[in-house]
Formats: sequence, structure tokens, C-alpha cells
Amino acid sequence: MSDKKLRIGVDARPLCHPGTGIYRYTHELLSRMCTMGGRWFLYSPQAYDTGVLDLPDVTHCMANVPFYLGGSQASQILFPRWVRRDAIDLFWGTRHHLPRLLPGDLSAVLTVHDLVWRHQGASMPAYRRLTERLLMPASLRRARRVVTGTEYIAAQLRETFPSAAGKLSVIPYGSSFEPVDSRSPGSRFESGYFLFVGTMEPRKNLPGLLEAYRVYRAAAVKPRKLKLVGGAGWGGIDPSRLVADLSLGADVEIVGSISDEVLSQTYDGAFALVLPSWYEGFGLPVVEALAHGVPVIVSRDSALSEVAGKAAYPVDPGSVEEISNAMLALDGNVDLYGRLEATAKSQALKYQWDDAAAKMYAVLCNQM
Repeated sequence: MSDKKLRIGVDARPLCHPGTGIYRYTHELLSRMCTMGGRWFLYSPQAYDTGVLDLPDVTHCMANVPFYLGGSQASQILFPRWVRRDAIDLFWGTRHHLPRLLPGDLSAVLTVHDLVWRHQGASMPAYRRLTERLLMPASLRRARRVVTGTEYIAAQLRETFPSAAGKLSVIPYGSSFEPVDSRSPGSRFESGYFLFVGTMEPRKNLPGLLEAYRVYRAAAVKPRKLKLVGGAGWGGIDPSRLVADLSLGADVEIVGSISDEVLSQTYDGAFALVLPSWYEGFGLPVVEALAHGVPVIVSRDSALSEVAGKAAYPVDPGSVEEISNAMLALDGNVDLYGRLEATAKSQALKYQWDDAAAKMYAVLCNQM
């Protein structure tokens, strides 16, 4: 390649949705990669906060398409035009899709975070499920390289789309929080609460968690409280109603969306994270909890249990009994809890955004 700076086009739509995991992924990688070299062109049908991405080699290309008209449809029209205008050398699709009308000789890299539409389709809106079904298979065929965050999702891609098997790279995501040492070993066992962090939507299995907590609370000698952190999502999951229906209002605190600073403090005061999701592609809250030395109760044989490793207490997300028993086991066995706690921070060190950005940048550059 010549000394000319590589011109990289990026699907920047996730930057329009702060608070989501894909926003975090896109923002954390771009804030690092945009300083590594090249000219970056960030494309979005809607406006976003440019913030730390206001850099000399970054051009922000935004339209004023209303959100209700759909970013996926608009991007299919706008992005190919902008790619030709800006003489792009390489395009990175940050979330599952590539524009179908990209120039035929243009290199493209695609990130696939999950296959929710294939494995938990009922847990997402019908229009999003249809969009994934229409656009993802063609995007996988078009991409020169496909990146995902876990071996769990890579295995699903190999099984569902065998032709993509030779294109796969697994690049684990990172934690937005550095491992902290504000709590001495064992002190969490004396205090702390169970914690859930995630968007309130069907695949997070909040009804199952709350039912398990009800069982745990009835059986525990001195039950710990439960905090629910996260914003509202699709699917009509109303945590207030679920808590009221189970008469848990005295022991369950609905926190809602909070800043990173408050979230870090919330992790720091937790006893254990409980995340028995039906399906996840990675699970950033798991890494964030581990960075604070917090053990996790997560779904067995999932991306969550892969990420948590030996710091996890795995459960069947469909079994209220298993989830409640896990809470009772951690609460009642200081040795078991100590073993999980002791491995949490070392497990978290495996997930660093600096490492992820360096590997992703290398993947992009190697396609030229």
C-alpha cells in the first residue's frame, strides 16, 4: 500500500443510542482507533454527540432522517453515495449490516454482535427481526472479514452460515472500568446487594430473576436486597409492575439509567451480579462487575459464562429453582463466594478496550 492515508468509512449509527452495549462497543473502539492512523468518515442518518471523536482525521457525515423512518433503510441509500463521494478504501459495518450497493471492489469488514433474530426472535420487535433476516445473510457474504466478541457467537455463525466460517475473527470486548481495589477481600460477604444491570427487555429474563429472588428471600436467613439498573427497552417489560405483583417492593430497588460514575459505585457496593439472560452476544455488565471484584450468576452454556469463566456461578435461565439456589449458595457459603471473588479481577483483565482496538485496527488494515 502507498503512503496515502487509508480512508475508512464507518457505520456510526450505534453512536445515536447511548447506553446500549453496541454504542459502548463502537464508541470505545473508535475513540482509540481514530488516533492510530488513517482518515475516518463516520456515517449516520441521524445526529449524535461527536464528543471525544472530534479529531483532526475524523469527518462526521450526518443526515437529518427522523428516527421513526428507520436508520437501516436510510443507511442503505445514503451510505453508498457517501462512500463514493469520499473515495473510501474500506468500510466497517459496526452492527450486523453492510449497505447492499457498496462499490463491488470495496473491502468491507462486518461486526456481528449476536444472532438474536435466529435464536430469540420473539424477544425483539418484528421489524428489527425482519431487517436482520433480510440484511445479515447478504452482509456476511459481502464482507471480507467478520468480527465477533465471543467464541459462542462465532460457533453459531459457523453453524448457521458455514460460508462465513473462514472469515471469522474473535475479538473480545473490553471493560469501561479499570479493576479497582476499594474493597478488601471478604468484605463484600458482610454487606452488599444482588445486582442486575441491563436494558429492560424480554431476553434479559427479568420476570424469572424476580421470581427467583422471591424464592431466595423467603428461604434466606437474612436476605440481601436486589437492585435493578438499566433503562427501558422494547417489549413492555415494566419492572415496577413485576416487583409490585410479587410484593417485593420493600427489598427491590429500581434504579433506572445512571451515569458511568454512579454505575461504578453501584458495582462497587454489590455482592453479586445476577444476569440469567435468555441470550447475549457478550455481556458487558459481566466484565464490568468482574472489574470491581464482583462474582456473577449467569446463564449456563452462553456467551455470559464464557466471558465470566471461573468467576461465574452458571445456572439454567429457565429454572427459577436454579437461580434462587445459586443466590442462596453464594449467600450462605463464604468459601464458595471467596473462590469466585478471588478470580473476578484476574478474569476481567482479559478484557481491555485497548487490546480490542489494536486487534480491530489490525483486522481493518489487513484487508487492504
